[in-house]
Amino acid sequence: MAGALAVLADAAHLAASLPLEVTWDPEPRMPAWSQNGEQNPSGNPVGRLLNFAQGVVVVVGVIGLLYSAGKMAAGRLGRSEMAAEGVSGALWTIMGVSLMLVAVPIVTTLLGV
Repeated sequence: MAGALAVLADAAHLAASLPLEVTWDPEPRMPAWSQNGEQNPSGNPVGRLLNFAQGVVVVVGVIGLLYSAGKMAAGRLGRSEMAAEGVSGALWTIMGVSLMLVAVPIVTTLLGV
């Protein structure tokens, strides 16, 4: 077993040391937004807005969960009402984020985006 591992490690080292051509373009560019496989530099503004909104919802949800976790941690120090508020806040946060994330596919279906 030890011999096989040594051979495998040598093979991985040899593969990592092989020369590889890498092209580097230092000029910054905006990514080409593609739709259905075709290159479209302008992209779909409604789709981009909805994707941005989804990202904002996820970030707000994480902040809400961290806030609720902080309330639960503070409630652990002797304030049981605060811990209960933290648990209910986590539940409301998860349900609200889920509802908002489900709303985006519904809107895209209705708009035909």
